[in-house]
Amino acid sequence: MSATEREYSAGTVEHSPRESGLFAASGKKSGHGTIAWLPAPSYEMPDSPPWQPAHRPPVIALLDTGVQEHPWLPATGEQPFVLDAEKYGWQSPPPDEDYSSHWGHATFIAGLIRLAAPGAQVLSLRVMSSSGKVRERDAASALNWLADNPGSAGGIDVDVVLMAFGRPDDPEDRDLAELRSPIKRLGERGVRIVASAGNDGAERPVYPAAFAADSALCSGSVVSVGALATPVERAPYSNFGPWVTQWRKGTNVISIMPLTTSSSAPAGDGYAWWSGTSFAAATAAGQLAARLP
Repeated sequence: MSATEREYSAGTVEHSPRESGLFAASGKKSGHGTIAWLPAPSYEMPDSPPWQPAHRPPVIALLDTGVQEHPWLPATGEQPFVLDAEKYGWQSPPPDEDYSSHWGHATFIAGLIRLAAPGAQVLSLRVMSSSGKVRERDAASALNWLADNPGSAGGIDVDVVLMAFGRPDDPEDRDLAELRSPIKRLGERGVRIVASAGNDGAERPVYPAAFAADSALCSGSVVSVGALATPVERAPYSNFGPWVTQWRKGTNVISIMPLTTSSSAPAGDGYAWWSGTSFAAATAAGQLAARLP
């Protein structure tokens, strides 16, 4: 299979990428339907932190479904929390209009980043479909665009790249070079890459997270994140192994959703619980950005 045909999948916790041959991110299904999150009441969500960005806030490039508007996210002023990469020249793949399992995935992640790094900004690059699919050529294109255009986000360099998707390695696979090359270039520029470890409950390396164990890349430039169910216990769905370098809470995490199942709630004003390594990686990326000088 060529790089242009390869697809990654942001699968749910119950959806094994080994069966589909795709990359997998995270999610916990509600019943046997396509809803991959559990609705939460608004009072369970912490208040949005005050929006007081620094003169040069850290920027996290989020390769995902595209962050949507939500009243919990700051959207006004000269420095909005979310920057749409399309306004700076990034060309997203054609959109899909359905409400599949991962519709709202990026918005949920943006809420977690905001909690972990109140003074950061998110540069949103839409590469993932609402069903959680990411074509390898789209992921590689986004990474190359970031590597080729330092300062593309309104003159602000990207500090962290977050990819909440992955797929198991393949001994015959040469397509990963399409991702490795721009990741190497970004790492040489000091950009940190954060990737979720995946949800197979297995030790087999998953990429791009397993690039954290690639000694030919800049030391420490790639961070792979697994999910914890408790402060000391690995979530049973989380992948593991020496290639997983960090661990964060990933089970029953609460954040924002641009969709609600309540008829009385305003459109786009939802909150939810979700589980998976995607959300552990989101918290790790936010904490990393918050520590930057």
